[in-house]
Amino acid sequence: MNDSTEELPQPFWQRVFDQPFLLLGAGLLVMFVFYTGWGMVEILTLPPSRLP
Repeated sequence: MNDSTEELPQPFWQRVFDQPFLLLGAGLLVMFVFYTGWGMVEILTLPPSRLP
């Protein structure tokens, strides 16, 4: 019998998905960048307001 206990290396994405705090950080980073970027675009595209 072949009692070889060689384990196959885990794929990269399997290692990423096995780390919940990394996923939490990535989710927060994506939300921060997306909403901050969206807000900056909104501010920069506003027309200048006329003061009375």
